[in-house]
Amino acid sequence: MSTSDNDRISYLSGEPVDSLTPRERAELDELRTLLRTPATWEEPDASLEDRIVSAIAEEVRRERSVDSVPPVSDTPKVRQPLRERWSLRRPVVVLSGLATAAAAIIAAIVIATGSSSPAPLRFAMVVTGTPLAPAAHGSATLTKMSSGWEIQLSATGLPHLANGRYYQAWLKNATGILVPVGTFNDAEHVILWSGAPVTQFRSFSVTEQLANGNPVSSGRRVLVGVAHPVR
Repeated sequence: MSTSDNDRISYLSGEPVDSLTPRERAELDELRTLLRTPATWEEPDASLEDRIVSAIAEEVRRERSVDSVPPVSDTPKVRQPLRERWSLRRPVVVLSGLATAAAAIIAAIVIATGSSSPAPLRFAMVVTGTPLAPAAHGSATLTKMSSGWEIQLSATGLPHLANGRYYQAWLKNATGILVPVGTFNDAEHVILWSGAPVTQFRSFSVTEQLANGNPVSSGRRVLVGVAHPVR
């Protein structure tokens, strides 16, 4: 893309851009209004993709044809409004060529979709040390992803474990069922994963474990916390 095209996309996403002309700003403001209209995003019929490609190609041919014809008068050509020039159900940015136009369409849709997507479900918690590690403390965020719950833990006050000793993190529900969510050697910055829903398994703990072939919790908890939804 040219710098001008990048500026257009930045302007659509809400960033301040000084290089655009007033006419370009007006067209992009109209496009942004279309992007925000719920009817714009109605499910299209199966032929929409072919119609968009055909419309882009026709617009490119039309503009090239206009450029090749010498002007017949000095009267400036009045540009039609965006809604009149396009009858498509989704907005299109007209640029200097077919490939550039297609790229701008994709960028505009991605920007609009990204701005309207709901925020992921997220929990957070403060973690504190137990009598086995009274100086330990920190925090964690728990975010719902498509593959499970990502848990980002950051805590200090726990010594680095090695030589067959390690930390194991757990989530527990109201009935006391434990789910392991990962192992690590120190807790300064750890990313854990849970396949169990944090909405139900909200109690968090970290235990000291020994690699002795027994996967159950040792019961030696050094860090605990309870996850709460982020408003």
